Amino acid sequence: MNHTFPISPIITLDDIVCSICEAPAYNSDVFNGSSHSLSPLLFRPARSISMRIAIPNALFILLLVYISTTVTTQSREYSSHRGPFRTSYVFMTVHNKRTGEQSKSCVNYQQYLRDDTSSALIGYNFETAHPFVFKFWGGTYNRTKVCPLPSSSSGDQIVYNDGVVPLDYRIEDDGTPCTRPFVQSHTAFRNASQFTIDTLKQHGASVSLLVLDRGRMFINTWKDYLFSDFFDPYINSSAAIPTFYIYRSDLIGKIMTVTNKEDMGEDNIEIRFHRPSGFPIDPSFIVIWLISMTCVAGGGFWAFNRHRAGKDLSLAQRMDEEEQKSNESAKKGFFDKFAGMVTIALMMVTLCGVLLLGYFFRSVLVIFFNIFLVIFGTCSLYGCIRGFFSNFSLSSHRWYKAKMGWMPTCCGLNNNRQYSEVFVSLVCLSFCVTWFVYRRQPYAFILLDIINIALCMHVLKCLRLPSLKWISILMLCMFIYDAGMVFGTPYITSNGCSVMLEVATGLSCSAKEKGKGYPIPPVEQESVPEKFPMLMQVAHFNPMNECLDMEVELGFQFTILGLGDIVMPGYLVAHCFTMNGYSERSRLIYGIVSIVGYGAGLIVTFLALALMKTAQPALIYLVPSTLIPIILMAVCRGEFKNIWNGVPVDSAPLVSDSGDMVDGNKSITNSSAAMETASDELAESNSTSQENQPVNV
Repeated sequence: MNHTFPISPIITLDDIVCSICEAPAYNSDVFNGSSHSLSPLLFRPARSISMRIAIPNALFILLLVYISTTVTTQSREYSSHRGPFRTSYVFMTVHNKRTGEQSKSCVNYQQYLRDDTSSALIGYNFETAHPFVFKFWGGTYNRTKVCPLPSSSSGDQIVYNDGVVPLDYRIEDDGTPCTRPFVQSHTAFRNASQFTIDTLKQHGASVSLLVLDRGRMFINTWKDYLFSDFFDPYINSSAAIPTFYIYRSDLIGKIMTVTNKEDMGEDNIEIRFHRPSGFPIDPSFIVIWLISMTCVAGGGFWAFNRHRAGKDLSLAQRMDEEEQKSNESAKKGFFDKFAGMVTIALMMVTLCGVLLLGYFFRSVLVIFFNIFLVIFGTCSLYGCIRGFFSNFSLSSHRWYKAKMGWMPTCCGLNNNRQYSEVFVSLVCLSFCVTWFVYRRQPYAFILLDIINIALCMHVLKCLRLPSLKWISILMLCMFIYDAGMVFGTPYITSNGCSVMLEVATGLSCSAKEKGKGYPIPPVEQESVPEKFPMLMQVAHFNPMNECLDMEVELGFQFTILGLGDIVMPGYLVAHCFTMNGYSERSRLIYGIVSIVGYGAGLIVTFLALALMKTAQPALIYLVPSTLIPIILMAVCRGEFKNIWNGVPVDSAPLVSDSGDMVDGNKSITNSSAAMETASDELAESNSTSQENQPVNV
């Protein structure tokens, strides 16, 4: 008994099937996203259904919604797009369905810069990748030469549908008309790869696998190598079938070992291309963030401990005495009145001069800074190691303090040197010299980062600026300098490249444009530019790093951060930890806030780098993120005037372990009676700290 709704019209399943049968023919190409699981039912002839089933209109609508949803879901699964990829490397896994054997190798993907690569073509893993059938050209086992072409009159035509066909990347002259057009001149080879791909496409192949001989000398003294940025610019990537490149040694050693003629004839050999999606954020950003935070926070807290131990007393007193003499002089010259501004102006002129020198004479400047880093890196490592040991009881042992009394006095050196000092100095010097000798090796950046960390912390724990005012002026000048050199100089340089970026990396932006000219592997370049040493460098955590051939690549791709982006905000952090006239609690609050601001600014820098896909001047994010919170907090606490102008060292003791010695809401006068008391407290606290201070803070 049929139950129908009187209001709804009746639609039969025959009508549905017939309507579907009148639709356009089904396209089975999995890469256009039209494949779905309903095809066996929907494209069955209508006459195969003999019964008529009444379907209410509401149920029919639900059925259509279900079909539409199912088709859409399946289509999205197969047609989601990937790319562009950072490098052209992908994994290729060959699988013998009969024996279950598998072998994975690295290949290069021609269309890696496109943003519409199907996730079925290059899956996220082996399981999600589409299986292609591995076939040889002309049905001849182990044949990789495209010429001579198969005869079109042959009765037995080989079907290459859904197949991967390996063919030689270079076409050699075999005396036939097929190869002659590609060996007639020095430039004729440019059309060979396009001819090979077009031939495969005409014969219905789905994927082309071009085979190279590693290091083979080709025309114009070129050698064939596969590397991160490899692709063939003479191939029309948009019209070509998916194209991959593989070394012949991998084809023979990794693919042919799991294949044989019988399995090839029965289509038991399948190939899948896949590439892991990697991390949402490159972990190199996190590592360099941790390194920078270690430098800034470590330098700030180290400066705080030195301040507590009275190490800053002599420096602060000397600065105040010079300022007082300048203020008391009846007549002030230009340099006396504007000494701070002149100093900052000279500093900025020097920075611009060094940058321009690096732009025009980069190799000379790189050598100079390499030597500079060996010398000052040794001193910085020495200071950091000695300072670290001073926190332990071993620094007070007799053997640690033993002196080299037997050493003769000469060249200004006395015989009061300790054995431990000489030993640590030799270790630090050996470390820096080792980096200098092996600095062009792929993993030398680890040694460089250690040296630069020590250098940053050593600078921050020693250098001081008198007030927030001068720090702010300097940071604003560096803000303008950094933004101008990165964003402004491309408008005035002949090649449209950033001066800052070219000096730091040695790479011209015009030379990195994709699709213009044949890519040259780093090992074949006349001179691979050496990176500027005053950089923190962390290699990208690319999931395809295992494919890198270091004999060809000569190094990793890096996330870099200049030391100025650490030291300049670090000045403010160190100042917050060592401000005169404030208790330890207040200095800790200001210091921690500045560290948090620096960390947040660095995160914003990395986000801008990821979103804009171009180099960023870090100081345009770091200066506001560190300076503004300190100013706002000082205003809220009513301490802005004192912090902005600075508190003279003779107004309050450097060491303040209990309570504020100076109230930020009160004016400070040098002639008050309280100053005598403060001076006595200063002398007492300083002598106490000097008695118990570590060997080397």
